[in-house]
Amino acid sequence: MSLAGLRKELEARGWDCQVMNLNENRRIQSPQYIDVQGGWDYFRKILSFVRRGYAVHVRVNGESRRGYLLALIALVLARLWQRPALLTYCGGHWQSYFPAPKGSLRHYAFALLFRISTRVYCNSEPVKTALLTTGIDSGRVIPIPHFSRHYIQFEPVALPSEIEGFLCRHDGVFFVYVCFRKEYVLEYFAKVMRSFHASFPKIGFLLVGTSSRELSLLTAFLSREQLENLACVTGSIPHPLFLTLMQGSLAYIRLPLTDGVCASVMEALALRVPILASDNGTRPPGVELWRAGDADRLLELMRQAATAREKMVVGMSPLTLEDNTARLADDIEQVWLESADSYLVRTSEVASGTRVRD
Repeated sequence: MSLAGLRKELEARGWDCQVMNLNENRRIQSPQYIDVQGGWDYFRKILSFVRRGYAVHVRVNGESRRGYLLALIALVLARLWQRPALLTYCGGHWQSYFPAPKGSLRHYAFALLFRISTRVYCNSEPVKTALLTTGIDSGRVIPIPHFSRHYIQFEPVALPSEIEGFLCRHDGVFFVYVCFRKEYVLEYFAKVMRSFHASFPKIGFLLVGTSSRELSLLTAFLSREQLENLACVTGSIPHPLFLTLMQGSLAYIRLPLTDGVCASVMEALALRVPILASDNGTRPPGVELWRAGDADRLLELMRQAATAREKMVVGMSPLTLEDNTARLADDIEQVWLESADSYLVRTSEVASGTRVRD
């Protein structure tokens, strides 16, 4: 959502935005994005665009070594051709590879990545504090939440028959965004689901967000845990359907600790849907928190959502809707214009015989 919104905003301002697809369907050619056929193709296409004058804006987190390398390649090429090298750090303030102990290889690796960047965007002040442990200049790190008011501008949509049937068989459902990865603590949540089902057998779980690549792994996991009748696995779905299902749920359960200020949490707050989230230190006001591994606390919050949902809704803090996409676009424009002015100064100095010192 943040990428689609930013592209729309920049194009409305007259900028040419080309999006490179690094997802599982990256080899499929489409006029909507730049396909990537492999590592060399990625390098060649990034190089082609920076040589033609494009800035680079790349996203990374502290959970993927491959993502780190892809970001580093793009940023280095941008800096070599004196283009703006913009980095969005998508993770929370504590992930698997970052922050890292000072003096460690991981610490130096991320310090290099951040120092190469012209600007680093993150989603909260706690994440900025973590980034500053690498010694990067504070003025180059801009915290802007990955949520904007256009995220919840939608019309409810008709439900697919499979989901409609699941909802008809249950008195209510919990909405859960999951992927088949360690940060989603699926073994822990399977125990929670089983315990809750013993007291509330007519309440189900909508498991939303899993990619096509992980879909079979998740369904196999639920089958092994004998939970397939409790859950409806939707996979990745369009955003209007995502919000339609969230809005009709008892509550949104957010499992990861590594996500920082999550856009879907902000969406639930805006839609007045109770949120039961792991306490990662950066949750906004209005979210009901449980500590990692504390099944009793999560189960108690789920019981409240099932029996006294309206009371939870009344206690939620109001959310001020901001246009963070426009804020991000404003800063990107400023960085680009400053870079263009600097380039003109350098070329003028070269033409007049003045020695250039970067």
